[in-house]
Amino acid sequence: MHCDNCKKGRKLRPRKGLYHYTESGLPNIYLKNVEWYQCPHCEARRVLIPRMNQLHRCIAWRLVTKPSLLSGTEIVFLRKMLHLNQRQFAKHLGIGPVVLCRWEKEERIHRRTTDQLIRFVYLTSQDDEYTHEVHKEIWENLHKLFAKIERQVSTPRVEIDLKKCSAAYEVKRTFATAA
Repeated sequence: MHCDNCKKGRKLRPRKGLYHYTESGLPNIYLKNVEWYQCPHCEARRVLIPRMNQLHRCIAWRLVTKPSLLSGTEIVFLRKMLHLNQRQFAKHLGIGPVVLCRWEKEERIHRRTTDQLIRFVYLTSQDDEYTHEVHKEIWENLHKLFAKIERQVSTPRVEIDLKKCSAAYEVKRTFATAA
């Protein structure tokens, strides 16, 4: 494999390990056990990510169950996971598109109730292996998680092991920390 980025056409070097996944649009996502290729001249990278849709559902689950307020980029990620434009998502939230635009551009949401609304809209609108089995016990556990949400935004480093990226693992991990 050769570099398409630089004019040198150098051979890309294989790499494996922790990969900073900036392509998600989120600044704090790191993937474990990932293979990628890097140009020795211009540092351009080509990454091989298996099960991309599964990974994005896993990231969304981590966002809606994190113990701090959502950031603007996280709201954008969740909206895009629902395949909604700003106007459509604002309608789901019962707000105007201008308000949603402001939230998406801000560093953080200032109110817990607004944050919770976005999470619940995502969880009730998305139907995948993470959200499908949401029943009474899970809703109660989610409510406990949401009650712990702090007023400040924190963007801790998130490491996702691609070998463990599954709904069963994530739900078990999330609710083990909620108890």
